[in-house]
Amino acid sequence: MTPTRLTRRAVLAGATAFAAVPALAHRLARTETDVRIAEDGTVGVTHVYHLQDAQSALFEAGLIDAPDLGSLRAQARLALYTEEHFALLVDGRPSPLSIVGAEIEGDSVFVYQEGSVAPGPLSVKAGMLRDLLERQINSVNVVRGGRTVTLDFKGDDGVKALSGA
Repeated sequence: MTPTRLTRRAVLAGATAFAAVPALAHRLARTETDVRIAEDGTVGVTHVYHLQDAQSALFEAGLIDAPDLGSLRAQARLALYTEEHFALLVDGRPSPLSIVGAEIEGDSVFVYQEGSVAPGPLSVKAGMLRDLLERQINSVNVVRGGRTVTLDFKGDDGVKALSGA
């Protein structure tokens, strides 16, 4: 794992923990995704799931054998599920993203992807867990050219166009 990913993971984990503090009585079902696009078009993506939400939802959907993401097989299934439900699109066409790995740290599960995007209008699809959890919200932060744009996905939101980054 590169130091950049560790730093990004620590920032995302801290932001996720901070966001959950006011909602101690009722924590929101929320996934945070960080997309970093370099000047040359290379992309690093980090998805942060709440461990209990992810393992319960995947188990209830029959996607994993037990409500436990501790095994390599279960983490791989989450990574494949993520790949099926998340996309970066340029001019409406998906950009290739590869799974790099997944890991558990504390109450979070991290799924990593990398790839590249061509120049052009960018849009995002973020359906992770929204097909399994009624009140799931996916927050996607896209950092490109020193600017950050945040897109929130909930309910039946489809693909959203990215403007400003």
